[in-house]
Amino acid sequence: MVTLNELKFLLPEVTLALGAVIVMLAIAAKRNHLLSNILTLAVFGVSFFFLATLPAEDLLVGKLFVIDPTSRFMTGLMLCSAFIITLYSFPYFKIQNETKEEYYILLILATLGSVCMTMSDHFVSFVISLEVLSVSLFGLIGYLKKSTISIEAAIKYLIMAAVATAFILFGFALIYSVTGKMDLMGLSESFSNGQIDNMAVTGLALVIVGFGFKMALTPFHLWTPDIYSAAPSPVAAFVATISKGAAFIFLMRLFYSTGGLEHFGVWITFVLVATASMFIGNWLGLRQQNLKRLLAYSSISHLGYLMVGFLAVSHAGIKASVFYLVIYFTSILAAFGMITYLTGKKGEPTMVEDYRGLFWTKPWLAAFFTLVMLSLAGIPLTAGFMGKFYLLTAGMAYGSLFLLIVLVVSTTIGLYYYLRVVAVMLSRSEAQIGEHIGSNSFVLKAVFAVLFVLILWMGVYPNTFFSLLGM
Repeated sequence: MVTLNELKFLLPEVTLALGAVIVMLAIAAKRNHLLSNILTLAVFGVSFFFLATLPAEDLLVGKLFVIDPTSRFMTGLMLCSAFIITLYSFPYFKIQNETKEEYYILLILATLGSVCMTMSDHFVSFVISLEVLSVSLFGLIGYLKKSTISIEAAIKYLIMAAVATAFILFGFALIYSVTGKMDLMGLSESFSNGQIDNMAVTGLALVIVGFGFKMALTPFHLWTPDIYSAAPSPVAAFVATISKGAAFIFLMRLFYSTGGLEHFGVWITFVLVATASMFIGNWLGLRQQNLKRLLAYSSISHLGYLMVGFLAVSHAGIKASVFYLVIYFTSILAAFGMITYLTGKKGEPTMVEDYRGLFWTKPWLAAFFTLVMLSLAGIPLTAGFMGKFYLLTAGMAYGSLFLLIVLVVSTTIGLYYYLRVVAVMLSRSEAQIGEHIGSNSFVLKAVFAVLFVLILWMGVYPNTFFSLLGM
């Protein structure tokens, strides 16, 4: 039972839920793309305002949700990311010959599901939040219904999401059969009393498989490039950032609460998954000519890097992982923002060759995209370098020397395809990009300026962001 005092801690999530209803009612009264976009921005803004005014205290709300520094920070990060994606969405869908307004309802609901996942302290609240996210994403990925590849990608995602959820539910059922608990606090007490037997380990193994699909970790990554390349660019940005970040935070809560990483078999499984994700993501990225597929394989490798902080099993590991999520969100949003900016009536500039000679025609845009690629590659003075540095520091403190070597070697491999994009932009040939939606969009240029500053700021002075974590 949630008291009135506890309910105020859920005002950001209540705002999102009511916001989806308000946008739906506004659409029923009058269809207007601009109005739907503005209302959605207002919903995210009001939700962030309520989040910022929450008392700085930890609280368990109704045994389902936990309010702590991690959940507060991740909620803020996701709301800011959703706000940026909404800004991308208006010019992108303005030129699409589709019904546009319902897109924003799905976007709000997907954000609500993601936020609730990061706060979940119970299997029930997590599964419901996961389904709100997954069903909304299915509609978002296939929103361009006149595009056959978009519909195909949506069906693929629906099937893979159902399979992943089935694994997670079966794993939860096995854990519950052993412990009789579904809340993470209760599980922590049960496992501390030595109840982590073979049945519980099997349950954790099934959960690993399910989250492997959700986070696109190797060998469960095969759906990722198809979804990224076929989905609308703002939706692909959402899938790459908010949905994966939400899954990662709950994964961390679950395995840290249960002490599952203390079991050698579970720990070595994560080590193998992380190693494979770092190597295979970067190796397959070398062969990509499609920029969205390149970013898909890049995201696989970055989630592998993130697992280094996760496997550090320490407070420093949590801080390094959350900080790396901020950097990853910022860089990926910037990369997909670039594709959105250059999208025209002829479609998205998805091939790397589409950016040939961009430096000579749009130098400021090429400079921005170069910084993004360097950050993803982990070059010094960018956010990506500092993120990897803190992951290495956390891993070194735990003694994960093997994972640190893998991270360094795989990062070196990944340098090639990031720098290849930069080299193409510096080529003397002129870019073949025609009329695009960003040319007259002050809003997109302002977003790029903010992301540019953030990438440099986190690379030069990261302490500011660690203070925001409150951890």
